[in-house]
Amino acid sequence: MIIMSSAKIISLPGQKNYQDVFPLVYDFSLEQAKTDDIIGWVKEERSNLLKKSANHGAILFRGFPIYNDTDFELFIDAFDIDNLSYDDTFSNAIRKNRTDRVFTANEAPPSVQIFLHHELAQTIKFPSHLFFFCEQAPMQGGQTTMCRSDILFEHLERELPEFIISCEQLGVRYANVMPFEEDSGSGQGRSWKNTLGVNDQLLAEKILSDIDYEWQWKKDGSLRVITSVLPSVRLLKNKRKIFFNQLIAAFCGWKDQRNNPRKTIFYGDGSEISSQTMRAVSNIADNLTFSLDWQKGDIVFINNLLVLHGRKSYEGNRSVLASLALDKSFLVNNLKLIYQ
Repeated sequence: MIIMSSAKIISLPGQKNYQDVFPLVYDFSLEQAKTDDIIGWVKEERSNLLKKSANHGAILFRGFPIYNDTDFELFIDAFDIDNLSYDDTFSNAIRKNRTDRVFTANEAPPSVQIFLHHELAQTIKFPSHLFFFCEQAPMQGGQTTMCRSDILFEHLERELPEFIISCEQLGVRYANVMPFEEDSGSGQGRSWKNTLGVNDQLLAEKILSDIDYEWQWKKDGSLRVITSVLPSVRLLKNKRKIFFNQLIAAFCGWKDQRNNPRKTIFYGDGSEISSQTMRAVSNIADNLTFSLDWQKGDIVFINNLLVLHGRKSYEGNRSVLASLALDKSFLVNNLKLIYQ
């Protein structure tokens, strides 16, 4: 097949060489190819691409004829994975929908760095896969950072064994204050009304009670919530453990006029996770991180079980679109802990 032979696996500076290279990179060189041709190629290669995402963790598609949000949605649809609507999640980031399943990545200002995290790992409902599409690359910075969670766990188990034992035995909880109105200056600026999908405080409390969250209403109308105890380490069916959480992102980045990042995380029994420990965790992760310098038209397909991701601060205009995908059978078949 001409399309298949034109999609070559290439190397990029900074790739990580584990048992499988991270990330895997496909470069496309057939100039006369059309978007429909690529969609057909993805449909034919779907099974192989899913297997490769499970092995490599992330796949970068570079030079493919995908030009806008509509093309991007067609590309996603070709994988035949159910959409996880952003409106159905408890994410605190502000995002704007472009199509039914494509939205802008976190709308936080360019100066705000978004630190490494598994998407929605601080909630009870998280995606199995993520898609990103570069509509416009920034003048400077703005790299998407990626780190293999299983490799990070191995390093943490060696270098911070007591921390990992506590994570496995106690789990973690997250605390966050959601504003009454959207706060576009924060990476955690989504209002409680949009996060919970209700405008009434009693309805909000019913939702929080159903998922075992604790809550406290503030005088300014904002809402402080504390999650139920969540796993911070998960076991895959292949016996590998992953550092599946948002501890680094919360400790380093959940900072705004409402939130003190030093008070956003603690163990499941309420005990403190020390700042010294979290700084060490973040440094270890940084040393294992691949930073993707975006090119216009790039697409990244991420296995959310295996890869933490983030965003560096940037200058100029940057437009990266995103989509969440939910394959419950994939999660059940790959996680020892049954997906809720």
